[in-house]
Amino acid sequence: MASWVGAWLQGRGDGDEETKAADAASESAPVPVPSADEIRRKRLERLQQLQNAQQQQQQQQQQVTQQPSGPAAAPKAAPAAPMEPPKAPTPTPPPQPPAQPTPAVVEPPKKLAKKRSTGGARAYINDMVQRILQLTLSPAVAAADPAYLFMGDAAAQGDTPELTASNVSEVLYARVVTDPVVLSGTPQPLAVVAYLEQCYYRCRDELQKLQSPYVRLTPDEKPAAEQCVASLREMCVNYSATALTEPDFFPFATGTINADALDKLVRAQSHALTPEFLEALASELEQSGATPAVFAPVFQKLVSELFLLNPPSLLADFYRNLFVLTVLCRVKLLAPVFTSIPGFLLTPPFTGRRLQDATALGIVLRFSAGQDPAVAQMFSNITKRTKPDVDNSVHSLQHKLASVRQSGTEIVTLLLKAGGAARAHVLAWLEQAVHVNAERAKENPDVNVTSSDGTALNLTAVLLRLCGPFLPPASHKAHLINVEFLGVQSPVFPFDGTKLLGNTSETDARHVADVARDFNFVTRCYFLTARAVHLGPVAAMGQYLRLLRQLSYFQSRVNDAADPRLRAHFDSLATSKMVLDAELLHPDLLHDLLRFVLLSAEVVVALCSGQRGPTSDTAPALQLPLPDPASNALLAHVPEHLVDDVCTVLIFVARLQPKALQALALDAVLTMVLVVLSSPAYVRSPHLRAKMSEVLFRVFLPTEESDERETAGTAAGVQLLTTDPLAQQHLAPSLLALYGDVEHTGFYEKLEHRYNIACLLKFLWRQPGHKAAFVRIAEHRGSFVRFAHGLMNHINGLVTDALISLPEIKVLQEEMQDVARWAALDEAVREQKQSLLADKERTVTSSLQLANETIHMMSYLTSEIQTPFVEMPELEDRLVSMLNSVLVKLAGPRGLELKVPNPEQYKFRPKQMLKEIVETLLHFAPYASFRAAVAANGYYDGPVFAKCATILARTQLLPPDAHARFAAFVTQVAEAAQSVTRLEESLGEIPDEFLDPLMVTLMKDPVVLPTSGYSMDRATITQHLLNDQSDPFTRAPLTAEQLTPNTELKARIEQWVAAQQEKQRAAAAAAAAATPPL
Repeated sequence: MASWVGAWLQGRGDGDEETKAADAASESAPVPVPSADEIRRKRLERLQQLQNAQQQQQQQQQQVTQQPSGPAAAPKAAPAAPMEPPKAPTPTPPPQPPAQPTPAVVEPPKKLAKKRSTGGARAYINDMVQRILQLTLSPAVAAADPAYLFMGDAAAQGDTPELTASNVSEVLYARVVTDPVVLSGTPQPLAVVAYLEQCYYRCRDELQKLQSPYVRLTPDEKPAAEQCVASLREMCVNYSATALTEPDFFPFATGTINADALDKLVRAQSHALTPEFLEALASELEQSGATPAVFAPVFQKLVSELFLLNPPSLLADFYRNLFVLTVLCRVKLLAPVFTSIPGFLLTPPFTGRRLQDATALGIVLRFSAGQDPAVAQMFSNITKRTKPDVDNSVHSLQHKLASVRQSGTEIVTLLLKAGGAARAHVLAWLEQAVHVNAERAKENPDVNVTSSDGTALNLTAVLLRLCGPFLPPASHKAHLINVEFLGVQSPVFPFDGTKLLGNTSETDARHVADVARDFNFVTRCYFLTARAVHLGPVAAMGQYLRLLRQLSYFQSRVNDAADPRLRAHFDSLATSKMVLDAELLHPDLLHDLLRFVLLSAEVVVALCSGQRGPTSDTAPALQLPLPDPASNALLAHVPEHLVDDVCTVLIFVARLQPKALQALALDAVLTMVLVVLSSPAYVRSPHLRAKMSEVLFRVFLPTEESDERETAGTAAGVQLLTTDPLAQQHLAPSLLALYGDVEHTGFYEKLEHRYNIACLLKFLWRQPGHKAAFVRIAEHRGSFVRFAHGLMNHINGLVTDALISLPEIKVLQEEMQDVARWAALDEAVREQKQSLLADKERTVTSSLQLANETIHMMSYLTSEIQTPFVEMPELEDRLVSMLNSVLVKLAGPRGLELKVPNPEQYKFRPKQMLKEIVETLLHFAPYASFRAAVAANGYYDGPVFAKCATILARTQLLPPDAHARFAAFVTQVAEAAQSVTRLEESLGEIPDEFLDPLMVTLMKDPVVLPTSGYSMDRATITQHLLNDQSDPFTRAPLTAEQLTPNTELKARIEQWVAAQQEKQRAAAAAAAAATPPL
């Protein structure tokens, strides 16, 4: 517990209140009325004396510490009692009135308020002051209404029993020094501050009445009445300040009576929008520098009460305290007091948990739904409850969360607007908040040293609201963001975090000269929010998706499970998910979060294009691809998560709350994606570049373009994707290149990314504005080879894996259908086989789903792009192997094994696959080199090709002209196969030096590997390097650019082949000559 919390849990009080009140009441001297200036002067003198006394006490303590300790040391005299401050002349209360004590009432009865006096201005002022002070000098009025206290002594001193501007100060002073026992008839003392606050607001009401045209005063008489009320209101404030700082001025205001009264009247302000009395009181106290001494304890007590609520649940009774803190912070002079209390800034040890539980703003923002058993009870037995019931519980929590976040936002905003030290302290606390929670960036953070999810999300919600004035669409201040902030040392971003360009030695070269540079508030607020988004919502999104996977896994097992522990675990996971629904999926949070990531996309584009910050629409057009990133030194310091978080948020919202994207303008997001994909050197991580394709898939792709996965393609997003000039020029080539790059993202991730890219390319292929861009990628040999290689590897691997598993699924299904045989198996064996079947079904479905898209993509791409394949032997051979392999698997002798019940369940569409494979073959049928490659390929099977032609004729999968062309192609390939056979026979045994060392085939274009000295066929080594950029013999790093042609060996091979063919022709001619004519 923080040290300041315990202090406010102890009661304070001194002296016997009743005795002191009786002693003071026994005096009967006339009442000296000090003026406001005199009271203020004496209050300043008292404060100065107190400061001097404190300094003397500190000096004495220092002398004590400097003297020798031990038995020989002389005993120290007891410390002197604190100096008694000089008191103002002790006022003597008036004698007790003969009438019985009457209780003080805040407001007079309506009948008295309606009485109309006939004495003009003098009578009106008398009635008005009576209403304000709730007292009278007239015995008749006091007798008529007990709500008015009769001030007999004050009346005796005047000529007439009336309240006037000249005697009102005397009467007020007499009232505030009167024995409370006389006032209320009870021994309980009544605080002066409470009475004066009521008088202050009655003064305000009377001033408002004086503005009415119906008041019974002439225009010449009104100023006197207004001046009287204004003077009286000023005295109320002055006396209140004195009562709080110099209670000795008031003989019956002993102990902490006035401090307690201030606490009560502050709490009564929870519904006040403009606490006028507190503003006036703070202004008066500020003149003597007493504002912190009076109001710091109030702030501490309010915060300490929030601290004691454990757990910090949304269902607890804490909202009034939040509102009171908000009201206090609306007083500009009080906001710095709040930021200066002990415990506002975090002290060692620096952890996120202590920031949450031991700092004032941390305590304010820690209230959430995830730490209370009562909240968990709201979602108990969730499987037996209706959805409307559960939704109502979630909405109830979201309503309470909105109140907490709104109060937190208003408090932080008011503190920042207070300027000066208050603003600096708040910004320092915000930097501490993100710095000490760096652990939250991990997938499994240590919850003992981090703030809770609720605190992190509440903090992010507050920061997002602070960013509101410069967020899209009305981002008129966004240009003030200075991205050079990333190049200086700051506690906002960790020094060792992953950078966009990867962690290099250049990252360590911070601009030390700029460490102390003072960036504007917009810049600091933006980057604080960017970090908070990463540690709060983005971290919670990862947790949410993991919960969904766990729930999906357990759901099928809970339905049939008898183990209550499993159900309890499922209920616990479901409760955690519902809590995150309330906290993370709050509509207000998602809306602000989406606006922020749109701004972040603009910042990323500015960073990559070398601009100082987001620019206006008049900025020069973006030229893609961007120049080499080495020219932009600031990029070495950009955190990778700044870009990654934009993708994560958009993908998450598109998947779970797609309607939230409907009203957004996504231009900045598409531009960011184009920048990253067209200039891959700016983002080193292949995972992050691949994530860009998922953003396009989830956010921009029309829903009907993906049969298997939902997309959130909005009308505006689809329109932007199809018509944006930069997208039309760069998107298709970038996606084709990315298809090959995702090879390095991992096996399962690679499959998902390539499915997304395939769906996007299929959609873009049909858009006239994008069609031409597909052809341009063929001009870039390196990029196209990587794309084509990845595409063919993908098809071959997916089809092979799926077609191997389909027969296994068929066997398991037949075994389960044999009831007698199945029942004879042990229970454990049955469970094992059921699990195996489920796993294989999931794998096959996923593989075939992707295979269908990629085979289709190969078909429509090769309809217009054939040249690169036939001009590059490494691609032609790979393409032929893939097509032959799939064709033989579908139509070969083992095709019957692929028949399973309900093939559509697994997305197995063999006829469609066969049709598109044949279409691809027909695209290359006119090329003789391709026909020869098909015939020479090891997967070629003449009878299977002939069977395939028969199947196409019977099923009419192709139009008649296409079928005729395929039949002709089959005949031509058969003839080419015969030529290949004759060539192999003519070559005979090939010398080892002419054989490729890996494939053991005759080399056509031998190249030398500089890392090992071996010679290999260019097509073979190129295919190897696409998968693994290393020498296959030494494992040394190797790239295609390092290969050198072995021209001498190539010439020898060509000479040898020519010689062998010449021998074959000569032998054939001799045989023909020796054969007698028929």
